[in-house]
Amino acid sequence: MRAVTLVAASFCLFASSIALSAQSAATSKTAASSSTQPHTIHLDVLVKNAAGLPISGLDKHAFTVLDNGRPQQIVSFTPVPTRNDPTAVTVLIVMDMINPGYDSVTWGREQLSEYLTHEGGALRHRTAIAAITEDGLKMMSGSTTDGNALQAEFQKFATDIRPVTQRSGWQGFEQMLQQSIQQFSQILSVEQARPGRKLVLIISPGWPMLGDWGSQQDLHSVQQDFNMIVALTNTVHDARTVIYRLDPYELGGLHAGPQDPFYFKDFLKPLTDPKKATFPYLGLGVFAVHSGGRVLVTGHDITGEINSVLPDAGAYYEITCTAPPNPAPNEYQAIEVRVSQPGATAHTISGFYANPQLVGPAPKPKKN
Repeated sequence: MRAVTLVAASFCLFASSIALSAQSAATSKTAASSSTQPHTIHLDVLVKNAAGLPISGLDKHAFTVLDNGRPQQIVSFTPVPTRNDPTAVTVLIVMDMINPGYDSVTWGREQLSEYLTHEGGALRHRTAIAAITEDGLKMMSGSTTDGNALQAEFQKFATDIRPVTQRSGWQGFEQMLQQSIQQFSQILSVEQARPGRKLVLIISPGWPMLGDWGSQQDLHSVQQDFNMIVALTNTVHDARTVIYRLDPYELGGLHAGPQDPFYFKDFLKPLTDPKKATFPYLGLGVFAVHSGGRVLVTGHDITGEINSVLPDAGAYYEITCTAPPNPAPNEYQAIEVRVSQPGATAHTISGFYANPQLVGPAPKPKKN
């Protein structure tokens, strides 16, 4: 149990910092609103047909936005045709070099190279690359449609990356989890500064979910995990990011959780009780689904998984709607968007936490 305590303590400091940032941002947004205007929610909504392709040309009246099951008024509505706007959508491809096994990392790098240099390296969308590593996050600052330039950039900083270290035991898994969450948060911070909608494709089996150990933490540690879940969930939304987990699955290989690439599905229900926050709610697959993205597990076909995601970078809709007033602290706002077009489905965030507040131990009573 000593290792859990050490990691939990580190998480406490990390969770507090990002939760305070989220709370500060929310407070400033509220202060900027006049008392006569209701709080609003911004949504990027992708509408797809039965073949999984984006649908453009819909008008405001085709949409209904529900917040915790209650219809909300649409305040503004903007169709975004991405074809002639290079800033409307950016693709970030992230290579996880901490959590997969050595063979998976090697194969993933080969597949990424194949994608970037295919057809002369001409990419359809502006793209950036990054790597989650034992030495910290490696991430290029700009984006380009030149795949050959991206390949050269990736090779440049990949030469400084140490070979992935196979770690085992709970202490090793905890270290992998901590490094992964920290660098995931850094990615979101960078993407928050970029304009437009962002597709973040992370080539990874996900980080260790430590299901059993998450339930063994003390109450204070669990509350700090809840603070981190709130902050990361809201930052995914504020950064306008859609997360995709592209899984380099190897049958019988080392995997997050109990060697099950779909273990995350047990934790998709929104977390509303701080006392029930455990490590699996921080799973990459959970954030992917809640962001409106997907988890793809096809087995060693990273290039195919990237290509299957890219249609999601097509035309979308920016919708601003009202939100219920006076939410309770950390109240989960479940979002659903319905569209009247036959055979169409709308994709956006699953929800966020309104009025974020840090959760912690109750103050000790003062002595008389």
